Amino acid sequence: MGNLFKLLGISLVISLLALPISACMESAMILVVTVDTPQDGATVDTSPLTVSGTVSKKAEVKINDVVVPVKGGKFSTDFKLTEGSNVINVVATSDQETASKIVRITYNPSKQ
Repeated sequence: MGNLFKLLGISLVISLLALPISACMESAMILVVTVDTPQDGATVDTSPLTVSGTVSKKAEVKINDVVVPVKGGKFSTDFKLTEGSNVINVVATSDQETASKIVRITYNPSKQ
């Protein structure tokens, strides 16, 4: 019985030590933002367009200065295009770090 309590005590101590270490690991990660869709330089004929991507750690994401929801490190939102050239500026901010990606899209609506 004594060995069981020792084993439980050791397991508890290891678990408690692991919590701050895992928190430090995330803060040590570099903030990276990726844009999965749309592809830079693409020409599209429909609007709005879905802009989606990922961030490497917990961060606030803005697309052209509008905050978009992030869940599980992923973001996705519809973005209204204007005819012609469009610049989509995705900026992620976490604490004092900032990462950004610029995607340029040409919107050429189909004429019906």
